[in-house]
Amino acid sequence: MNESIPLSQKLYLLGINPEKGGIISASYTAMDYVLMGSLFLELYQCKNIRFENKRIVIKESRSEIVLHQFLLDKMSKSTKPLKISRWINKFYYSLKHIRREIQQGLVEKRVIRMQPKHFLFFKWEKPILVNKQVVYKLVAEIEKQVFNGSANEDEIILLSFLKPAGLLKRIFPERDKRKLAKQKMNILMVDNQVSIAVADAISAAQAVAASAAIT
Repeated sequence: MNESIPLSQKLYLLGINPEKGGIISASYTAMDYVLMGSLFLELYQCKNIRFENKRIVIKESRSEIVLHQFLLDKMSKSTKPLKISRWINKFYYSLKHIRREIQQGLVEKRVIRMQPKHFLFFKWEKPILVNKQVVYKLVAEIEKQVFNGSANEDEIILLSFLKPAGLLKRIFPERDKRKLAKQKMNILMVDNQVSIAVADAISAAQAVAASAAIT
């Protein structure tokens, strides 16, 4: 499954509207938190960290991946292991930089381009898919994993992010198929406590952010 594309980039790709570009409305609010959580899983997969009681413990503080090293440098300054949700919130003010790095990685792979946009005094960049086949293949592989079952931890970890990222309707537009997919994913993930812990942490971090916005 597109092994050259890391988890965070796959999730960002899936969130892009294939026709209009930009992040789909269902994923817009959640995407930054999901990207943060997916990067923790990348660090776990690279054996830089481990999870203990939903807390992150650093095993190896050096990485050849620039974005991973950025996270590890900041996390290494903590005097004690913190909960995943705490780290997600602590990186809140770095999300613009993190998102830009993920976008740049996909631009370099020639999968997306960033289209400059402006309105009055506001300027931003909109992600546009330039290689839709990569996304179509990714969606097809996800469907196969869900309905045929998967014992691969990396694949199950990706599946665990689909609901928090608001991507289920994007991948399974038919209601009955989406309902069946949810049931099958619940079975697949029942024993994968790592992905469940991160998904829970994403929800907790979103709840904290929403509460702060209201107050």
